[in-house]
This record gives sequence, C-alpha cells and structure tokens, in this order.
Amino acid sequence: MVATPERLKVAQELHDGIAQDLVGLGYSLDLLLADSTLPHSSRAQLRSTRFQVDSLISKVREEIFILRRESSQPFHELLTDLIEEESKNFTVKMDIQEVLLNQEQSTQLLIIAKEILRNIQLHSGATHIEITLYPINNRSRLEVFDNGVGGAQMKDGHFGILGITEKVDSLHGTIQIVESGGTRITILI
Repeated sequence: MVATPERLKVAQELHDGIAQDLVGLGYSLDLLLADSTLPHSSRAQLRSTRFQVDSLISKVREEIFILRRESSQPFHELLTDLIEEESKNFTVKMDIQEVLLNQEQSTQLLIIAKEILRNIQLHSGATHIEITLYPINNRSRLEVFDNGVGGAQMKDGHFGILGITEKVDSLHGTIQIVESGGTRITILI
C-alpha cells in the first residue's frame, strides 16, 4: 500500500500539531522538574506525568510513521530511505542487506531505527555514523555506530533508550549498547 496524499496530509498534521504540542509540554514539565524548591510529592507526580507525555509522543510518532510509510517496500529499502532522510548532518557508511521481517517487526524496527538516529542527532555530537543490516541464523541484525561522545544509557527522566529496549523486548529480540570511541547499538530480532 502506497502512502496516499490523504495519509500524508494526516501524518503532517499530526507532526505539526499534536506531536509538537506534546514535545512543548514535555519541555515545560522538564523546567518544572528542574526547580529545586519543588516538594518531593509534586516532583513524583510531575515525573509520572512526564513519563505519560513521553509515551504519548512515542505513540503519535509511531502513527505518523505508519501513515507515511509505503508498506509494499521491503524493510531494507525503508531503512535506507529513513537513513538518508534522518542523517543529512553526518557522513554515513551503510551496508544494508535484505532481511525477512513480518509487518510488525518491520514497523517496530523502523521506529527503533528512527529513535536511535534522532538520539544520535540530539545528544551525541557525532559527525559520522555507520549502519549495517544483515540476516544471521534466521534473524536480522541491525547495528548502528556513531563517533559521538557516548552516554547512550537509561537515565532518570529520559525514556528514549527505555522505549527502544521495550520495543526490542516486545519483538523477542536483544539489544546491546557498547561505548568505545563512540556508541555502538546492536539489535538482533
């Protein structure tokens, strides 16, 4: 199924409207959480609300992705398109092979890859990324390396790595994050 103009319009409206509003709300909550005079009980409630906002942002992004993608394309082509779209500020080395994924795996792994690339852009300070995708023993291996400052780990108040890990777990996959001269994230589905 090709993304129709109507689907693309809805995806754009979600992105420009609800998604941006939720991100702004999240930033406002972050500012409130940074207030050292905030009582402990209020801080706990705000953290819970911040987590809910992050969850909603993830759900809206997933819906946007689903609306925009062309499901008739094989995963390796969708991933290549995503990398080209999301990695304009980096030098990129790709080795992308065809892999066999069902619809759910394809959708979720594409969302995971987008989140990883977004995190690299926002937090790593990287200038170069390397991405490989290949089949191995009836599974698919996605590896993303960046030459940034590292720090790709679960942190209080940040849910990117947690969300990625949860998605990989839901696909009965494994994820490994290694920091050495940058960050290497390896996912096996």
